[in-house]
Amino acid sequence: MISRLMLPILGIGMMLMFVQCDDISSPDVPKTNEETKDELSAPELISPVNGAENQTAPLELKWKQIRGAKEYHVQVSESEDFADVLVDSISAGTSLTTEPLTTETNYFWRVSPMKKNYTGPWSEVWQFTSTDEDQERISVELQSPESGTEFNTGEDLTFEWEIVEDAEGYHYQLSADSSFSEIAIDSVMASNSIELEELNGSKYFWRVSPTISSAPSGWSDTWNFTLSGDGDDSEGDNPGPNPGPDSDPDPTPAVTHISPSNGVEDRSTSLTLEWKGISGVEEYKVQVSDNSDFEDPIVDKTEEGTTYELEDLKDDQMYYWRILPAGGEKWSDFWSFHTKAEEVDETPTPPENNTDFVTAENGNFVVNGEVFRFAGTNAYYLPNYEKMDEGVVDRAMNVFEEAGVSVVRMWGFYDGYDCGYSSSNPEENVIQTSPGEYNEEALRDLDRVIAKGKERGIRFNLALLNYWDQLGGICQYNTWAGASNPSGNMDFFLNNSDTQKWFKEYISMLLNRVNTETGIAYKDEPAIFSWHIINEGRNTGADPEILRDWYQEMAQYIKAIDPNHMVSTGEEGFDNGTPSQYSTDQYSNTYPIRANEGTSYILNTAIPEIDYGSSHWYAPDFGFNEQSMYQAQHAWVKDHSEIAASEGKPFVLSEYGFPGWGDSRVDNMYDDFWSLAEEIELDGSMIWQLTADETKCYEFGGNICYPGGRNDTDLFNRFTSHIQAMSNSR
Repeated sequence: MISRLMLPILGIGMMLMFVQCDDISSPDVPKTNEETKDELSAPELISPVNGAENQTAPLELKWKQIRGAKEYHVQVSESEDFADVLVDSISAGTSLTTEPLTTETNYFWRVSPMKKNYTGPWSEVWQFTSTDEDQERISVELQSPESGTEFNTGEDLTFEWEIVEDAEGYHYQLSADSSFSEIAIDSVMASNSIELEELNGSKYFWRVSPTISSAPSGWSDTWNFTLSGDGDDSEGDNPGPNPGPDSDPDPTPAVTHISPSNGVEDRSTSLTLEWKGISGVEEYKVQVSDNSDFEDPIVDKTEEGTTYELEDLKDDQMYYWRILPAGGEKWSDFWSFHTKAEEVDETPTPPENNTDFVTAENGNFVVNGEVFRFAGTNAYYLPNYEKMDEGVVDRAMNVFEEAGVSVVRMWGFYDGYDCGYSSSNPEENVIQTSPGEYNEEALRDLDRVIAKGKERGIRFNLALLNYWDQLGGICQYNTWAGASNPSGNMDFFLNNSDTQKWFKEYISMLLNRVNTETGIAYKDEPAIFSWHIINEGRNTGADPEILRDWYQEMAQYIKAIDPNHMVSTGEEGFDNGTPSQYSTDQYSNTYPIRANEGTSYILNTAIPEIDYGSSHWYAPDFGFNEQSMYQAQHAWVKDHSEIAASEGKPFVLSEYGFPGWGDSRVDNMYDDFWSLAEEIELDGSMIWQLTADETKCYEFGGNICYPGGRNDTDLFNRFTSHIQAMSNSR
C-alpha cells in the first residue's frame, strides 16, 4: 500500500521530501569483484553544521562530493543510533531538501556514498535542532567577478563574496551547468574567497552558501563567467563535464537528459533516448557515439520531438549521447550507457511449477487440477529498480526463492511525471509518459522482472492502477485530463471520458504486449497469477454501487482481452453500513466495516467477473490497539474469507503488516496471523513486505529484512516455515 509509506513519519509529526531521490538502496551491499582500488570514502558533511540550532524548513542537507560516487544514501533520525529511521533515501546530488520539520526537535543525519554493487562507509553523525518559529534563511551576496565576465582560458581567477556574520565557513561550488547536476569544484573554506588556476572549458556557473549553526542558510544567486581561447575540457585539471565543442554562451539553454540514466549498464541493443523539451524548440540534433569525443558518431541526425529510437546497437559496448536544440549552440552534457553482453536468443524454459494458469474453482485456487495455497509477499518496487539498481531485484528474487515464495504482488504501472516520486526525480522508471505514450525501456524492465521471477517459479499479481499518488495513479490521469484537484479525486476519474479511455488503452497495451524476454504475451503468461484493477480503490462518501459497477466494467474489459487470468479488485476490504455478515461484536471499533469510503467488499466480491475476494489488514491504521488487535484480526480474516466463500470464491489477504521495527510486537502479530492462516487453510496472503537488504527495509514498519537490513533471521525463518506449511496444505 503506497499511501502507508509515509505513516511512520507522519505519526511523529514530520515528513521529509527530497530533491533527487528514489526508493531506498542498501547501505550494506557487499563488495563485489574484489573492489580495492576504487573504494569510496566517507562523505564530509557540510551543513547544517554539527550542533546547528533554530533550523527551519525547507532545510537543505549538504555534503561534499565523493569521487566515484554515483549517488548518496541519506538517513535522518531522532535517535543517534538510528534505531528509528525517519528518512532513508537516495540522492543523485550532494544535497537533500526537507520540509516540514517538527518544531523544537533534535535530529541526527548521516550520508553514505554509493556506486554499482558497492556502498561506501557512513559519514560522521551530525545533529541539528529545529526552531520554534519561522526564520529567514541567510545567504551570501556575491562580489566578484561580476556575472557574465569573460576571461582567457588558463587565466588564474579569484572569486569573492561578502562576509556573513556568525558564519563558521563558506561552501563554494563550480559547475559547467546552471543546475549544478555535475559539480566541477566543491570546496568548503573559512575565508570569503577562493583562487582557481588554469580552468579550461567555455562557460561556468558558481554559487556560495554560508555554514551557520544559529540559523538556516541557503545558496546565493548563481553567477556565471566565460572563458575564451582554445581550452580543451578533455585535458587539463578541470574535473567538470565536457560541455561539447560548440559551447559559447547563447540564450537557448542546454538540454536535460531523462533516460536511459547516466552510466546505466546491461541495456538492450534497441532502446529509446529521451530528454526534456525546451519551450519554443521543436527540433533537436541527436548524436550517439562509441567514444566520448564524438568523432565519427554513429548517429548524427536532427529530429522532431524529445525522443529518439536506437536499434541494432552492438552487444557489450559503451555508448555516449548528447543533444543540441535547434537554433542553440550549447550541447547537453554527454551521458553514457552500456549494452548487455549478449542478447538472449532462446526463450528460457519455465520450470514445471508455473507453466499452468492458476484458476479459481469451487472456492479454491487450482493449478493443473490441484489445490494451490500460498503465503507470498508484496514487492511493488521491482520494475522501477530493474532500471535504478538491478542488483536490488536480483537479491530480492534470491531471497524469495530461498523462502519458497511462489506469488509476488507488484505494480504493473508507473504513470507520468506530475504526481508521486517522478515529480521530483524524472529518472524514475515511468512506463506511461503521457496518455497513450509508453516508455519501451521501462516496459522491458517489467519484462525482465517477470522473466527473472518465472525462472525461480514465482508468479506475479499485477496491479494496473493506484488510488494513491505515488507512481502516478488516478492523480496522474486526472492531471492529464485537467482536474483542478486531481489527488484522490475518484469521482472525477470515474466520470471523465478521457481518463477512462486512457486507462483502458493502457490495459489493452499491457495485456497484449509480448514479453521481450520470454516471447510470451502477458495475456498468455502463466507466470502472471492475476490482475488487480486498482490498488486500494476508494470513492469517499459516494454510493458503493458506483465503484462496484466500475469494477465490473473493468473486469469485463480485461477478460474480453485476457480470458486466461483471474481478476480481483485490489481493495482494502472496507464496507458500508455495518452489514450483518461481519462479526461486529469482535471489533472494538467498526470503522473498517462502516468506513464510508464509497466501497463495499460484499458488493464487489459478488461481481461475477471478480474471481476472488481481496482485502488488506493494518490493525493500527484501522483503529485497533495492541490489546484489541488480535481478536479483530481473527474476525477480519475469517469474515472476509467466509464472505468470499459464500460466493463460491477463494480469498487473499493481499497486504498485511504492523508498524514496528523488528521487535516483539511484529513477531507476535505475525505469529498470531500465521497460526490462524494455517488453522483455517487460508487461500492466500502477501506480507508487506519481505526485503532482501536495506532497500525498502525501513519503508514501512513490519517489513522482514533478510539477509541484509536488520537481518531479521529468526522472523525470516518462521515466515519460511509458514510458507511451507501453507504449501503443504494444498
